[in-house]
Amino acid sequence: MKIKKTENINEKDIVAIDVYDCTGKILVKQSTQVTNSTIKKLKDYNIPFIYIKDDSFFVSYIFDLTDIAELLKVLWYFVQSQGQNSEILKRYNIDEIKMFAEYNNEVASQIAYGHIFKFFISKLYEKAKNSKEKCYDFIDYRNNENYLYFHSVNVAAISILIGIDMGLQEKDIIDLGVGALLYDLSMNLYKFIEQKRTLDTIEKEEMQQHVFLGYDVARNIYGISASSALIAYQHHERNNGSGYPKKLKSEEISLLSKIVAVADVYDALISNRPFRKAYNSDEAWNYILDNSGILFDEKVVVSFKKIIPKFLPGDIVELNNGKRAIVIKNNFGKSEQPVIKLFEKNDKDDIILKDDVSVLNKNFFIIRVVETIK
Repeated sequence: MKIKKTENINEKDIVAIDVYDCTGKILVKQSTQVTNSTIKKLKDYNIPFIYIKDDSFFVSYIFDLTDIAELLKVLWYFVQSQGQNSEILKRYNIDEIKMFAEYNNEVASQIAYGHIFKFFISKLYEKAKNSKEKCYDFIDYRNNENYLYFHSVNVAAISILIGIDMGLQEKDIIDLGVGALLYDLSMNLYKFIEQKRTLDTIEKEEMQQHVFLGYDVARNIYGISASSALIAYQHHERNNGSGYPKKLKSEEISLLSKIVAVADVYDALISNRPFRKAYNSDEAWNYILDNSGILFDEKVVVSFKKIIPKFLPGDIVELNNGKRAIVIKNNFGKSEQPVIKLFEKNDKDDIILKDDVSVLNKNFFIIRVVETIK
């Protein structure tokens, strides 16, 4: 399958995977043939791109996207109700959750949400643990309006994969995933960060308070461990002591927080924000590696490098010989060596694939990404 901008899809295209919004609502189901009404719906929901069937491209999304959509739904209800309405949780066939959701008061809701967050993170962990292919190059359907929800879920996904690669125990990975899911939810309180301008000093100081608020949110959810909550408090600390709120260094920062710090920064950089355009995949990837041992823990970055490829399927790249190629597929453990093909464009600006180019060949290497879809 390949990624395609909504503005460029046509009625011949077949949807490769479900398209869902930040509330977990399925907008277009897998295997649907695109129609004009499909295109209108995608534009109405501000979906920037979709994945269409194309055997020439391969995207590794590892996780069950039904679980991802359901987790988005739960997270959205949690944020909208400030954790005080657990009505939606009655649908899940888990006796303990249904029992507390039935009461639907603040205390019972906090207990129910605590269980359901761990339930879904456990499902993501099981899927990732049993996946032979750990290269993760899936881009979700986020936009500026729904960034927080997609960002939180994707940071949790990346963190789980890094934790598995680093050999963490299951309990620690569940704590890691839950903490990564909840750590940034208090950011929705700061509406000024959605403005198309640089924050002033007072706003930056106010925004930095989100680490305290996030910690409180996590600690108030029944069953969420201190290790998970600490992620909210420490995810902006940096290896060299340049972070906040305590300017902690290296060993003073928990390993789980170090993992989320890397996942958080990478995912934020590849996202369009009101105040800047998204970094290309290679730029964000280079930023993480360039700051290994400086801002970020070296061991975490080693695992990040294996799991997150430098280039994403569909990226158009420039080669050292001046020609351009398109990324077809990534390979686990070879994050800088994707399968690429030369191409040409027809009069409709459609890409016509041509010859394979092996980046393992010493005569060819990728200089940079020149065009990407986000």
